[in-house]
Amino acid sequence: MSRELQTLHNVAYFVGALAHGAEQNLGRGSLSICSMAGKKFGQEAVEGVRTTTDPEEAVAILREALAKQGIVWDFEPFAGERGSATETEGHTHRMRLVFHTCMVRNALFRYGHEQKQSLCYMAHGVFAGAMENIMPGAKVELDIIHAGPNGCLKEMVWEVEP
Repeated sequence: MSRELQTLHNVAYFVGALAHGAEQNLGRGSLSICSMAGKKFGQEAVEGVRTTTDPEEAVAILREALAKQGIVWDFEPFAGERGSATETEGHTHRMRLVFHTCMVRNALFRYGHEQKQSLCYMAHGVFAGAMENIMPGAKVELDIIHAGPNGCLKEMVWEVEP
Protein backbone atom coordinates (compact mmCIF):
# COMPACT_ATOMS: atom_id res chain seq x y z
CA MET A 1 0.00 0.00 0.00
CA SER A 2 1.37 3.43 -0.90
CA ARG A 3 2.24 5.92 1.83
CA GLU A 4 -0.46 8.35 0.61
CA LEU A 5 -3.13 5.65 0.66
CA GLN A 6 -2.07 4.52 4.15
CA THR A 7 -2.28 8.14 5.36
CA LEU A 8 -5.76 8.44 3.87
CA HIS A 9 -6.85 5.20 5.57
CA ASN A 10 -5.50 6.44 8.90
CA VAL A 11 -7.35 9.74 8.58
CA ALA A 12 -10.56 7.89 7.65
CA TYR A 13 -10.18 5.64 10.70
CA PHE A 14 -9.60 8.66 12.95
CA VAL A 15 -12.67 10.47 11.58
CA GLY A 16 -14.81 7.37 12.11
CA ALA A 17 -13.56 7.00 15.69
CA LEU A 18 -14.20 10.69 16.36
CA ALA A 19 -17.76 10.43 15.06
CA HIS A 20 -18.39 7.29 17.12
CA GLY A 21 -17.10 8.98 20.27
CA ALA A 22 -19.24 12.08 19.69
CA GLU A 23 -22.33 9.95 19.17
CA GLN A 24 -21.64 7.99 22.37
CA ASN A 25 -21.18 11.16 24.42
CA LEU A 26 -23.72 13.49 22.83
CA GLY A 27 -26.35 11.02 21.68
CA ARG A 28 -28.80 12.25 19.06
CA GLY A 29 -27.60 15.82 19.64
CA SER A 30 -24.48 14.96 17.64
CA LEU A 31 -26.65 14.76 14.50
CA SER A 32 -27.79 18.38 14.65
CA ILE A 33 -24.35 19.65 15.69
CA CYS A 34 -22.73 17.93 12.74
CA SER A 35 -25.46 19.07 10.36
CA MET A 36 -25.00 22.72 11.40
CA ALA A 37 -21.21 22.48 11.09
CA GLY A 38 -21.55 20.94 7.65
CA LYS A 39 -24.03 23.61 6.56
CA LYS A 40 -21.57 26.39 7.41
CA PHE A 41 -18.83 24.62 5.46
CA GLY A 42 -21.17 24.12 2.50
CA GLN A 43 -22.14 27.78 2.41
CA GLU A 44 -18.50 28.84 2.45
CA ALA A 45 -17.48 26.23 -0.15
CA VAL A 46 -19.63 27.83 -2.84
CA GLU A 47 -19.05 31.51 -2.12
CA GLY A 48 -18.81 33.41 -5.38
CA VAL A 49 -20.23 30.69 -7.66
CA ARG A 50 -23.04 31.45 -10.06
CA THR A 51 -26.60 30.98 -8.84
CA THR A 52 -29.62 29.40 -10.49
CA THR A 53 -33.20 28.38 -9.83
CA ASP A 54 -32.75 25.18 -11.87
CA PRO A 55 -32.02 22.34 -9.42
CA GLU A 56 -30.20 20.13 -11.96
CA GLU A 57 -27.94 23.02 -12.91
CA ALA A 58 -27.42 23.73 -9.20
CA VAL A 59 -26.24 20.14 -8.67
CA ALA A 60 -23.71 20.55 -11.49
CA ILE A 61 -22.51 23.88 -10.05
CA LEU A 62 -22.01 22.26 -6.63
CA ARG A 63 -20.05 19.31 -8.04
CA GLU A 64 -17.82 21.72 -9.96
CA ALA A 65 -17.25 24.01 -6.95
CA LEU A 66 -16.30 21.08 -4.71
CA ALA A 67 -13.99 19.60 -7.35
CA LYS A 68 -12.12 22.93 -7.55
CA GLN A 69 -11.41 22.49 -3.83
CA GLY A 70 -10.17 18.95 -4.34
CA ILE A 71 -13.34 17.34 -2.99
CA VAL A 72 -14.53 14.53 -5.24
CA TRP A 73 -18.11 13.72 -4.33
CA ASP A 74 -19.79 11.82 -7.16
CA PHE A 75 -23.55 12.51 -7.14
CA GLU A 76 -26.16 13.15 -9.79
CA PRO A 77 -29.93 13.41 -10.25
CA PHE A 78 -31.64 10.02 -10.33
CA ALA A 79 -34.91 9.50 -12.21
CA GLY A 80 -35.42 5.87 -11.21
CA GLU A 81 -38.92 4.42 -11.50
CA ARG A 82 -40.52 7.88 -11.45
CA GLY A 83 -39.10 8.74 -14.86
CA SER A 84 -37.99 12.15 -13.62
CA ALA A 85 -35.52 13.13 -10.91
CA THR A 86 -37.72 16.04 -9.77
CA GLU A 87 -41.31 16.40 -8.70
CA THR A 88 -43.38 19.18 -7.15
CA GLU A 89 -46.25 19.01 -4.67
CA GLY A 90 -47.62 22.44 -3.90
CA HIS A 91 -44.68 24.57 -2.70
CA THR A 92 -42.49 21.55 -1.94
CA HIS A 93 -40.00 20.38 -4.55
CA ARG A 94 -38.14 17.07 -4.48
CA MET A 95 -35.19 15.71 -6.40
CA ARG A 96 -33.75 12.24 -6.00
CA LEU A 97 -29.98 11.98 -6.12
CA VAL A 98 -27.67 9.00 -6.27
CA PHE A 99 -24.35 9.36 -4.46
CA HIS A 100 -21.93 6.93 -6.10
CA THR A 101 -18.83 7.72 -4.07
CA CYS A 102 -18.72 9.39 -0.70
CA MET A 103 -15.74 10.14 1.50
CA VAL A 104 -17.98 9.85 4.57
CA ARG A 105 -19.19 6.39 3.60
CA ASN A 106 -15.58 5.35 2.96
CA ALA A 107 -14.48 6.67 6.37
CA LEU A 108 -17.34 4.87 8.12
CA PHE A 109 -16.53 1.58 6.44
CA ARG A 110 -12.84 1.93 7.26
CA TYR A 111 -13.69 2.35 10.94
CA GLY A 112 -16.52 -0.20 10.84
CA HIS A 113 -19.24 2.24 11.90
CA GLU A 114 -22.82 2.37 10.67
CA GLN A 115 -24.21 4.88 8.21
CA LYS A 116 -27.02 7.37 8.85
CA GLN A 117 -25.25 8.84 11.87
CA SER A 118 -23.38 12.09 12.63
CA LEU A 119 -20.94 12.07 9.70
CA CYS A 120 -23.79 11.48 7.24
CA TYR A 121 -25.62 14.42 8.80
CA MET A 122 -22.49 16.55 8.41
CA ALA A 123 -22.37 15.67 4.71
CA HIS A 124 -26.08 16.50 4.45
CA GLY A 125 -25.38 19.89 6.02
CA VAL A 126 -22.59 20.55 3.51
CA PHE A 127 -24.94 19.71 0.65
CA ALA A 128 -27.89 21.75 2.00
CA GLY A 129 -25.81 24.80 2.89
CA ALA A 130 -24.17 24.85 -0.52
CA MET A 131 -27.44 24.37 -2.39
CA GLU A 132 -29.09 27.17 -0.41
CA ASN A 133 -26.36 29.53 -1.61
CA ILE A 134 -26.57 28.29 -5.20
CA MET A 135 -30.41 28.46 -5.26
CA PRO A 136 -31.14 31.79 -3.51
CA GLY A 137 -34.32 31.82 -1.44
CA ALA A 138 -34.49 28.02 -1.19
CA LYS A 139 -34.63 26.19 2.13
CA VAL A 140 -32.95 22.82 1.47
CA GLU A 141 -32.86 19.51 3.32
CA LEU A 142 -31.40 16.17 2.31
CA ASP A 143 -33.14 12.94 3.35
CA ILE A 144 -31.75 9.41 3.15
CA ILE A 145 -33.88 6.98 1.15
CA HIS A 146 -31.27 4.21 1.04
CA ALA A 147 -27.74 3.98 2.44
CA GLY A 148 -25.68 1.15 1.02
CA PRO A 149 -22.11 0.01 0.59
CA ASN A 150 -21.89 0.93 -3.10
CA GLY A 151 -24.04 4.04 -3.18
CA CYS A 152 -26.71 6.03 -1.42
CA LEU A 153 -30.05 7.27 -2.69
CA LYS A 154 -31.11 10.56 -1.16
CA GLU A 155 -33.82 13.09 -1.73
CA MET A 156 -33.24 16.83 -1.77
CA VAL A 157 -36.35 18.59 -0.52
CA TRP A 158 -36.65 22.36 -0.91
CA GLU A 159 -39.11 25.16 -0.68
CA VAL A 160 -38.55 28.54 -2.25
CA GLU A 161 -39.41 31.61 -0.24
CA PRO A 162 -42.03 33.74 -2.02
